[in-house]
Order: sequence, then C-alpha cells, then structure tokens
Amino acid sequence: MAHLYDEYADEEDEAEVTDRTAGSVDLATDEANPVPTKASDTSSDNPVGSDGKVSGNTTTVLPVGTEPESDPVEEVAAEAGAATESANGGAGEGDSTETVDAPAAEVPAAEATPGSAAPAPDAPVEDEPVTHKRAKRKPARAETTDADPTPGDTATAKPSDTEPAAPRTGADSAAAAPDPAPEPAPPRVGVSRGTRLADRYRLEHRLSQNGRSETWRAVDEKLRRAVGVHIVPAGGEHGRAVIAAARAAALMGDPRFVQVLDCAQQDGLIYVVKEWLPDADNLTKVFESAPLPPHEVYELSRAVAQAMSVAHRAGLSHLRLTPENVLRMHTGQYKIVGLAVEAALYGHDTTDAARDDTHAVGMLMYAALTRRWVDGTEYGLQAAPFTGGKLCAPGQIRAGVDNTLAALAMRALGHEVKHDPAFETPGELSAAIAAIPEIHPPEQGEIVGGPEQDEYPVYTPKPTRTVYTSAGYGGSNGSVRPPIAPPPPLGGRFGATVKGAVAVLVVLAIVLVTWQVASHLGDGEKKEDPLKPQGGTSSSIPPPSTAAPTPVTTTPKSAREISIGGGSPTQADAAKLTIDGNASTYWRTNYMVDGPAITFNRKGYGIVYDLGAVHEIQSVEIQLGAGGPRTDMKLMAAPDAKSMPTSEGAFRVEVGQASTSENNLRITAAKPVKAQYVLLVMTAMPKVESSVGDYQIYNPGYQNAWREVTFTTLG
Repeated sequence: MAHLYDEYADEEDEAEVTDRTAGSVDLATDEANPVPTKASDTSSDNPVGSDGKVSGNTTTVLPVGTEPESDPVEEVAAEAGAATESANGGAGEGDSTETVDAPAAEVPAAEATPGSAAPAPDAPVEDEPVTHKRAKRKPARAETTDADPTPGDTATAKPSDTEPAAPRTGADSAAAAPDPAPEPAPPRVGVSRGTRLADRYRLEHRLSQNGRSETWRAVDEKLRRAVGVHIVPAGGEHGRAVIAAARAAALMGDPRFVQVLDCAQQDGLIYVVKEWLPDADNLTKVFESAPLPPHEVYELSRAVAQAMSVAHRAGLSHLRLTPENVLRMHTGQYKIVGLAVEAALYGHDTTDAARDDTHAVGMLMYAALTRRWVDGTEYGLQAAPFTGGKLCAPGQIRAGVDNTLAALAMRALGHEVKHDPAFETPGELSAAIAAIPEIHPPEQGEIVGGPEQDEYPVYTPKPTRTVYTSAGYGGSNGSVRPPIAPPPPLGGRFGATVKGAVAVLVVLAIVLVTWQVASHLGDGEKKEDPLKPQGGTSSSIPPPSTAAPTPVTTTPKSAREISIGGGSPTQADAAKLTIDGNASTYWRTNYMVDGPAITFNRKGYGIVYDLGAVHEIQSVEIQLGAGGPRTDMKLMAAPDAKSMPTSEGAFRVEVGQASTSENNLRITAAKPVKAQYVLLVMTAMPKVESSVGDYQIYNPGYQNAWREVTFTTLG
C-alpha cells in the first residue's frame, strides 16, 4: 500500500494552515488529526487516475494553486466511519476503480495530473490562504511501504529521509513565502563633537566606536579637566546592567583601577564618566616591540593580581581583562580599565568569575614573558604554540625566561606545575607572587631583553703587547715577544742587611752635605743676599697662603634614577631633567594614598648623580614641585666607587639630611666627605591636591617633583 506523507517545514514560525483536514482520523494510531494533510507543492505522487484520486481509501493529492470544484469532500474509509477532507479539494468528480501496484514516482510540475486544472505558465497564481503567516514548505515525498495495498485501509503519511527535495518550479515559485523582514538595527549612540551631557561634560574627540558604544575625550567644564566618557544607548540590550556596574565600580577606591567619576542617563543615552590618563599606554602598545624584562613582568603581575584580588573581595569582577584594558603609566604604575562595566556592556556572564579573571591574569603574564597570546593571533601578538594539544611553557619559546614567573603564569592558566596545583582565584595568585623574592632591575651593564645570548657578537680581546713578525726575533711565524721579567726581589737575612746598609749611607750623605753648607756660611765673610734688588731694598718670599678654599657650584655630568627599598624606577629617563638648568622641567614621583612617609612597596625615591670628579661635598639644594607638610630627604655618598653605582647598597656614607614644608630644601654636610658619586633620596612627600603652576597633578595624593638640583663643593 502506498503511504503518502505531506511534509510541512516551518523554519521561521509555526503557522496553522487553513486547509488542514477537520476531524480526520488516522486508523493506524486512532488519533485525531495526527498530521496535517496538504497537496504537494511541485508534483503528484499518485500514479493512478487522471483526476488525481485513488480508488478505495486513499488521499487526494493536487498541485498547489489548483482551485477546488463544487464537490471538495469525498467519502473515504467507510469501514472506519470517518470523513476525510482533501487538502485543497478534488480536482474533478468521479471515482477511479483501478488500483495500480507500482512504486511511487515523482512527476514534474509541468506533467502533474492531466485532469487537474493547473494554471498556464503566464497565468497569475492565487496564493493559498493562511491564518497568520505563510509557512515555508518543503516538497512532499511519497514512499511505498506495502507492495499489496488492502482496500479499506486509509493511506497514512510517512516522511522520507532518503529522497532529495524536488526543485520549486511553476506554481510553487509563485506561492513560495517571502523571506521574513529583517530585525530592526540596534539603537545607535549618534552624538557629535560639542554635545554637552548634564550641562557639564563637553565632548571633544571620539576615540572609538562600535555597534554598542562610543568612547570620547571630553572636558569637565565645572572642574576644568579632561575626562573620558563611555556612551551607550539607553534602549540597548545591556543598558540597565551598565548603569548598575558603573555605580558599583565607582565605589572601588583602589588607585590601580581607572576611577568612575559619574554615571547617568540623558536623552536616551547612558554615559559613564571616568578619569582621563594622558600619560599611559595600554599593553597592546607595550607588547609591540619585545617581551618585557623579568622585573617588569614581576611588577605587572603583582599589580594586576593584587588589584583583582581586592576587587573580588568587594564582590566585583572584570571578565574582559585583555591587553587593551590594562594601562602602564609613564611612571611605571599599572591601571585596569573597565572593572565590571566592560562585562556588563558586552553581556558577559560566567559561573566562576574568580577562575576566569585568574586565567586572564595568566594570559597577560604569558604574553609579557613570550609576546604570544594563548587564545590565538590577537592584539598584535602571535598565537602561542601547542605541543601534543598542550600549551608550550614560556621557557620552551624564549631563552632566559624567569622560571618562577613562568611557573606562576602556567598555574594561573589552569596547569599543574611540578605537583603545584592551578590557581583558582586572584587572591591565590597574588599571595604566590608576594611569596617569591622581589625581582629588581638589572645592574649597569647587564643585558636584559633584546636578542638572545647567542646572537650577541663574540668579543675577541686584542693583544696589548707588540707583535714582532720579523725573523730576527721571535721566529718567522710572527709570535708574540715575551715581556722582560723584572729581577726577583732580595729576600731573607741577606736582603735585610743590604737594605740597612743603604739606609745608613743615605743618612751619612745628608749629614755631610749639611755640615759643608754650615761651615761655608759661618766663615765670617759677608755675603750679598742673592735676592736683594739693585735699588738696595730687600725683598722676601711671601709665606704660603693659609686661606680656606672658596666653595663653588658644581653641576653633575649625569643623573640616573635607581630603586629604593624595592620599588622600581618611575621615570628613569627623566632624571636628567633635574640638572638641565630649566626649572619648568622636572622629574616626578608616583602618587601615594598614604603618607607623608613612603612605605607602600618602597622606602623612597632616589637619583644618583655623577659630579664628574672627586669633590669635597658641602651642600645640595633641591627645588621641589610642591610644598606642604612634609618633604624629607637625605644625601648619601660612595667614596670608593670607581663607576656610577646602580644600587643603594653602594652608598654607605651619609652626608646629611633635612626636612621642609616649603618648595625648596637644602642639605648641609655634617662632616667633610669627598666623593664623585652621590645619592639623593626622598623618604617623605606632602599631600598635593591640585596642580601647582606647570606641575600637573593627575590624581590627588602624597607626591612631589624635583625641578633643579644644585651641589656646592670645595675643589
């Protein structure tokens, strides 16, 4: 028995078709309306009869678009006592009594059911009525399941999983449903330069934009300072989440996060105002040139891990901790952008925020050590290599990588290293970094970064003795002339006797000469003074002067910032600005939350000065960037140093110290000290709330600057 199945595909919306048979019963399942019945779109699977009907209890199949005639309902399956209504009505009257036992075959649309009223190729085709939207259909398929159908059985539809769908032609092309209308575009920001938000923030320059948001540099007209403004449409998908995240992040007062200053909604826009950091580069730019040296990787890892540990204790997470969202200030300090706000803007969510942020810190450490990105080619970095499906350790990529930092990075990325488990939270990573010895900058002359060790040129020492190539001495092979060895010194008792005899002879000679001169002057003869001038007046040689040397101002030849008490140099290249003779240029410190004593991560700030030669130091005068209670400084010296030291341990002699609340500080030597290399150290700083003249303050806190340093010496 040939079973027919009319398949309906509703890929976009499930619409009810009005020509569904009402009250039909499937005898095989005894269920009312188990499958809607509908005429085939492109071909008739009924191989019998010109009117599209089959004798007995079968289903009428008609092409789509054929109009039903006056008798659309036919009695089918009398034994079951149920009336079946055809999908689009009968194509004509009369029953066919011939039954053909042949497999079902697809008939092209142009040849479908000669007795049906198919429209002409150019005739308009009437659309099939629907109740909601026209469903997108696939052509019906027929499958023969019984070679000897039994009269009285109702044909049941069964889908075919093997036959391909017939192409749509003719009437089906006209009846095909149109594609649904595209979804409306998400709301856009649509602001321009000069727009004022909250009658306070004037937009000046668009920094970036995408389909979700725009970032601008703006001017806070009330406080007359630059700010960054992040703008999203209020009707966006994550508008409410952005406001909630910004308000939560604004409560985070840790200076390692870019501070959120304001957040509100206006004219269909949500804006988040944050502090503006002009003297900063994101890690994408920092990683452009080369991997970071070990002490820089240590500072980056410690700062970011500690900051995220504090954030998670406060109930906040980042979830988008990428190189673009971590800044390195020109002072060497690191700051994190977009705490909580970035995740809200992009709709990021997770079931383990602590683990995800720890993994992100590990990716930053891995990139700093290797200049490779774990998740593929991104942020200007090459993809990290894998071996056997396992991530290569940093030491497998570059030589000279610090093994301790590499192990911490791999554990942060979720790998077990030498039976040490992976880190699950930023707090665990921060504690592990704090437990390792602090990594200091390299000493002078030590090679850090750049090409690998085997890429440096091999040093070949040149001979310092004369090379003779003449055959007269040393042979014809040009051998080096051996030096003439001095005679060995006299030793033992004989040598001591000879030395004593020579000393006695020298003393006797001196005595003899003295006696001869005295006898010559005392023989009674008056002698003319050889220095007496011809005029008869006597002249005497003036005695040597006993006046003290005059103090002079000494300008150092060079200056270099070094680490004091563990902290890294903040502006190593700017130290020379303290001796350039221009008070408008200066070297500055970081800003501290606590003070005035410097106790966070360091014991002070220091610059080494080369006076050019050995001088007796009398005093030093420092012109500061700002005054206030209080600034403490001391002057140290390294009398035995033959070259500029690179660590504070070389300066063992204290010259003097002083404290002030003014803009100038003078240190006078407590005792005479001669040295060429001296170290000036600042151990306490005043709290500066705003800019002082041309000394610009970006964040209030305990800080200061050195404008000019002048030394006074004696010779």
